[in-house]
Amino acid sequence: MANINYAFREIACKIVYYGPGFGGKTTNLQFVHSNVPEKHRGQLVSLATEQDQTLFFDFLPLDVGDVKGFKTKFQLYTVPGQVFYNATRKLVLRGVDGIVFVADSQADRLQDNIESLTNLEDNLREYGLSLDRVPLVIQYNKRDLPNALPVEELRAHLNPLKRFVEFEAIATEGVGVRETLREVASQVLAKLKENANIIMDEEIIGERLGVLPAADDEEESEKARSTTQENAPQIEYSQLSSWRWHGLKVGSGTVTIVTFVEENGQVFYELTADYRILGSKRTLSRKLKYIGEDRREQFGVERAYHFLRDTATSREAAPVTAYVEKATIQRIYLIYPGFAGELKVGPPDEAMPF
Repeated sequence: MANINYAFREIACKIVYYGPGFGGKTTNLQFVHSNVPEKHRGQLVSLATEQDQTLFFDFLPLDVGDVKGFKTKFQLYTVPGQVFYNATRKLVLRGVDGIVFVADSQADRLQDNIESLTNLEDNLREYGLSLDRVPLVIQYNKRDLPNALPVEELRAHLNPLKRFVEFEAIATEGVGVRETLREVASQVLAKLKENANIIMDEEIIGERLGVLPAADDEEESEKARSTTQENAPQIEYSQLSSWRWHGLKVGSGTVTIVTFVEENGQVFYELTADYRILGSKRTLSRKLKYIGEDRREQFGVERAYHFLRDTATSREAAPVTAYVEKATIQRIYLIYPGFAGELKVGPPDEAMPF
């Protein structure tokens, strides 16, 4: 499951490239690294033997920035293909969100592919996982070699039931690499939506990962800003609220959100809160921006909310997330990190939807 930090609105998704040794796992990461815009990629860390074969793993952090109010990161790993490094392969699989199985298409590597896939299933089983629960994409690499087996024969051994999406690839030339990453990232995001009710913008992520054709950055940014501004709601509401910590009421006060427009036409929201928590009087004042609509199900009923996000970027200022119910009464809900855990704010005597 993706590592989700609701307090700081951060998501980290882990994708592991698995397969037999010398199959092209590292080559995939090298191509991705060389094609992702520099501002969105970290350093490619590779620990290799003298024979240039992955010893421990390769690690490529990709930071795709803010998407739907969440700072989103993808972490790409490879595993050593040699059987005597199984402990390392198993360790790298811990916390995996998606897998790319890189199969070597050469005829003399068929048995290695089969054994590696079986090994993958065994290692997942030790974490209580299976290929039915973890998104997996199969890449048939080295399709340009003269001794490459037909895809139909590879499929008969590795994907006979056609359970997994497949791609043919020549990783050394980048053929099929983008498509493979795009598909596994898409499956991981779909799983994220299913399990955590977090909807990501796949087009934005795809462009930033370099797996979709990049549009003109300035034009797209302006288009996105215009769309957001057009949909920005008018909010003028104040309510009595309770402060809760781990479900316990620890304070109460008043929360107010007011819409205002800056000179450049940008719409923002002024959040103010005056409250007492554990006997101490406090105030909270923040500037929020409109991210979009969010939907949550509570007691079998789906409700829609305006999703507002703190514009503060300093970790010294605890980031505040606001949800304003789209209803006749615009109920306000806040979430932000406290000294000893997350604080949730909402109308008194009402169950929190988050």
